[in-house]
Amino acid sequence: MRPLTLDLELLAAALDSRERGTHFLDLESGALRLLDPDDLSLEEREELEDPERYLPLPRLTQDDRLELREAFLHQLRHPHAQPLLRAALESRRPIRTFDYELELFPSVRDAWQAFALSRLKEELLVLLDEAGLEALPADGRMPLPEDMPEGIRRRLEKGQGR
Repeated sequence: MRPLTLDLELLAAALDSRERGTHFLDLESGALRLLDPDDLSLEEREELEDPERYLPLPRLTQDDRLELREAFLHQLRHPHAQPLLRAALESRRPIRTFDYELELFPSVRDAWQAFALSRLKEELLVLLDEAGLEALPADGRMPLPEDMPEGIRRRLEKGQGR
């Protein structure tokens, strides 16, 4: 696995982006680039097709977005928001209506955003793993193993300013 320092929140936003173009992850710098291959020269397109340098990020489809909202509703236990959001997903414009109705329930909206971010990060980690990449936190701190002895964990956390 090749380690790469990444901002997973930024990459998660790219997965759910509706901007024109394609997001490419630069495997040398970890930077994210939004490009429209149709607007590039042949040379630039060939550079983007280099799997050693760039990883194109897929976008969520309409069905993916609906499935994500359905999964959220399965775990939501809010007596007023649950039926309203369920009806929103059965409406003519389900995603737009769902997002609009969420504004009525700020705590549910916050829970939705946390849920969606968590799921998108999971998707990213799978995608990165399939590409042979290991995501390192953008803050430069290495995650500590769960089974690490407590004394060693405290010393390392103290040294990293945690």
